[in-house]
Amino acid sequence: MFRYFSSFCLQLVLLLGHVHGNSSISRRFERGAYSNSGHHSSKLSVKDLALELAKKHLLKMILNEQHDLDKVKESVYILERDRCTNLKSVGEPVTHNTRYRYHGNWMKDPLGIMGAETIFTMEHYSGRVIQAFENMEKFKAGVVHKSYNLPYYFDGTGAVVYGPYLYYNGANSGYINKYNLHTQRLEAQISVSGFTARKNRYMWGGYTGMDLAVDEQGLWALWGSTGNSKRLYASKIDVVTNRVTQTWSLSTERMSSMGNAFVACGVIYCIDSSSGKTTINFAYDTKTSKQWNPNIQFINQYGTNSMVDYNPRERVLYAWDNRHLVTYPLTFEEK
Repeated sequence: MFRYFSSFCLQLVLLLGHVHGNSSISRRFERGAYSNSGHHSSKLSVKDLALELAKKHLLKMILNEQHDLDKVKESVYILERDRCTNLKSVGEPVTHNTRYRYHGNWMKDPLGIMGAETIFTMEHYSGRVIQAFENMEKFKAGVVHKSYNLPYYFDGTGAVVYGPYLYYNGANSGYINKYNLHTQRLEAQISVSGFTARKNRYMWGGYTGMDLAVDEQGLWALWGSTGNSKRLYASKIDVVTNRVTQTWSLSTERMSSMGNAFVACGVIYCIDSSSGKTTINFAYDTKTSKQWNPNIQFINQYGTNSMVDYNPRERVLYAWDNRHLVTYPLTFEEK
């Protein structure tokens, strides 16, 4: 029961961070609430009842008028804030598959809208094809479910699938392209002020000046250009209005001296190197403005890690390490 409620809260906070009075979302939550009611045991503990009451209270608030939505968001964010803590350790990588290209990107939709088990891949650091696989078994067997030809080429290995959209840096451009995977159309181009394409990158190269990320708070862009002494910036993106809402200039090492970076629970983490045994040597909490060196051990097992991204639904890191597609189990600090 607790795992179900935690998953509910995660999906709710990811969606509510960007939805403003969308009645269709409300109807889906309402249908989900009633469709799941038949699976609950008639013998509920006090803890189960408390969780059920809390869930029903949140669902009821969602169905209220627009002026109540902010209250719902506040309640859910308090729950997520209490669940979120700083990263404590990163486990050894678990290898799932190998691919032809040495560099690339693989991911799942953390909202589960495109399928909770659907895997997406983008081979190399330049191209215009994204492939979808129904599940891990089909992925290992090489059975492609669907292949998409993007309207514009992509740069780097930092694209993300977030709900029904693929967000990626358009080749040699200062824009984040928002591509609808259902309609197969480009829906928006999000401008990132200060970003100039191919002027900065992670240490291994590959047009990696723009690295997108998703965590419990939504969509982020981690990027480097000619400003901030060529160190990292972090920008929060509103996926409803398709604009950057806030940008942080971080006191990291130069991006070209950095292995990779990711976001978890609103904290920016930087990996010192893309090869060998290294550490996560920088952390910045965007909620508190606290900066520190967490000194967390990190293993690039196969030599050149060209992509590292956090999945808030599974709470693991996805990575593409020299043709090997791996995940890293994570341990977070206790409250």
